[in-house]
Amino acid sequence: MMIRKNYLLNMETVGMMERYDANGVEMTTVVEGENTFHVRQPRLEILNNTLNHFGLDLDGGLAAAKSVLGGKYRLPVCINAQLGMVWFSSRSFRKRGGVWFSYIHIRDLEEMNEKETLVHTNYGHCLPVNLSKNQLAFKRDQAAYLHTTFHERSLGKKTFYYEPGSGITFCKEPGEVHYRVKGKE
Repeated sequence: MMIRKNYLLNMETVGMMERYDANGVEMTTVVEGENTFHVRQPRLEILNNTLNHFGLDLDGGLAAAKSVLGGKYRLPVCINAQLGMVWFSSRSFRKRGGVWFSYIHIRDLEEMNEKETLVHTNYGHCLPVNLSKNQLAFKRDQAAYLHTTFHERSLGKKTFYYEPGSGITFCKEPGEVHYRVKGKE
C-alpha cells in the first residue's frame, strides 16, 4: 500500500484511522474516494494542518463548534462550510483508536450489535466502529447541524422586512442582532 509523507483533507476524503508502523510510530490510514493509503502523520496533525491551510486551527475549530453546539465533548470540527468539510471522531480525538469521518460521505449506519456499528460510505467502503448506531447517528447529526449553521453564516444574507404602505424597510445584516430602518426607498 502506498505511503505518503504528508496529507491535507479534501472534499473526497472519507475517513482517517490511526495506524502504527513497525517501530511503533503513529501514522494514519486515509480513505479518499475509492482509494486507501497510509500517511506518515498522526491524524491530529493532518486535521490541524488542513485547518491551518484554511486559516484556522484545531483549538479555534473546537471553540467555534462549542459556541454552536454547547459545551459538549467529542465535538465535530468544521474545516470549510462551503465545501461541506465537517469532520467528527467516533472517540475523543485525544484518545487512541476511533475513526474520523467526513459526515457528508456517510451513506448508511448498520448496527452490528449494541456497541458496534458498520458505517457504509458513498464510495462503497464499510468501516466498523466501536460505537452504538444511535451514538454515531447523533454525532453525524451534530456535524450536519454545525455545517448548516456555518454555511448559512458564511452566505452573508441580509434579512429584510417591508411594512406595506409606509415605504419603510427593516434590514438585518449578517451577524447583526438588531434591525436597521432603511427608510423610504
